[in-house]
Amino acid sequence: MSRQRQLLILIAVVLVAGLVALFVLRRGKAADAAPDVSPTAVVTLAPIRSLQLEDLVSVYGVVQPDPAGSVTVAAPKASIISQVLVRSGQTVGAGQALMEIANAPGAELAYRQASDAAGFARTELARVQRLYDERLAASDQLTAAKKTVADSQAMLDAQKQQGSGRALQVVRAPKAGVVTVVSAAAGDHVAQDAPLVVLARADAAMVKLGLEPSGRFAVGQAVTLKPVFGGPPVVSRIAMVGRAADQLTKTLDAIVPLNGVALPIGAAVEGQVVTGTHVGKVVPRDSVVFDETGPHIFLISGGKAHRVFVGVGLNQGKDIEIIGQAPAGAQVAVEGAFELQDGMTITVRGK
Repeated sequence: MSRQRQLLILIAVVLVAGLVALFVLRRGKAADAAPDVSPTAVVTLAPIRSLQLEDLVSVYGVVQPDPAGSVTVAAPKASIISQVLVRSGQTVGAGQALMEIANAPGAELAYRQASDAAGFARTELARVQRLYDERLAASDQLTAAKKTVADSQAMLDAQKQQGSGRALQVVRAPKAGVVTVVSAAAGDHVAQDAPLVVLARADAAMVKLGLEPSGRFAVGQAVTLKPVFGGPPVVSRIAMVGRAADQLTKTLDAIVPLNGVALPIGAAVEGQVVTGTHVGKVVPRDSVVFDETGPHIFLISGGKAHRVFVGVGLNQGKDIEIIGQAPAGAQVAVEGAFELQDGMTITVRGK
């Protein structure tokens, strides 16, 4: 056999081996790319229920003192504030010191004038009494002198009750409460009856909510109040709805009593107002899948999962309202819903 023929046979063998290897490689890749048997998922089911649901509107507000349970402590006289002994937000007991005040120059002058007038009236009464005893003064003169003494003494007593005549006077809380306003600082000159401190009863608070002026809100509507920073909810009702919108927020003020529940003055509160009812469809919250495609559920029929996009309403405890074409009574996947794909075969857990 010639060398040329041997070379041709060798080339033919190599080509055949290459073709066989290429065929085997492509068969392996095709086998790897071939889809597995249709996947299945194990799920639990629950029916879509039709229920009477409350129309809830979320609003926000703050805890404020009830004016009916508040008292303003005023300056008993024209004074200079010597020392402020409390801060806003502080709880005080009945009789606790709030401020120390000193007499203003005008108040000191008024006390001295009242004291001098009372002393002069007593001296004059003694003189008229002697004259009357000697039959040198009439009875009406004695009566007038006695009245002058009584009037001047009343003026002096009033000055003393206001604290005049003392270098320093302590202003005390007339009752227990929470300090909501401190209107003066040390060194301030204040007039008589000027407000110094406002006290509110801790159990006499209310919530002022800001409502949108939509006409959906009315006195008597139920409200569930939830402190924004945690705490048990408070169930109450709207007691007043304003009819003038706030110039800054453009909302209407609504007053909701706390019914004796003590929340911190100024605390932020969320309110859920019941404005009506409607018939809606609810499903377990775990049955609604939220992803980049949008909220959806999986209806189960014929052993397969069928994806249905839905809108969602308010949470109803462990359930959530859905809005869409899913019919009431249909079965939805609950546990395992997040693993499903449209058209996937399912196995019901427990069956």
